[in-house]
Amino acid sequence: MKSLNPQHQVKQLLRALQKMNCRVTKTAQTEKTLVIHVDAPVPELQHHSVLITETVNGLTRRIRAARHSGCCVVWED
Repeated sequence: MKSLNPQHQVKQLLRALQKMNCRVTKTAQTEKTLVIHVDAPVPELQHHSVLITETVNGLTRRIRAARHSGCCVVWED
């Protein structure tokens, strides 16, 4: 039976990302989910990602996001 402890799931996800040679640059906790920023995507996440285009004060930024183990993994496009 899998552990339902969210902190345990996050630790497992961070270990899995490190095994896939993905460097975690920042983590942030929101009300409902954990957001993990990585420097470059891995093919497993890239296939399930969505493109997000954000424009703030005339500056456009494109990022990609994918869900993995209940967390949101984000990287710059």
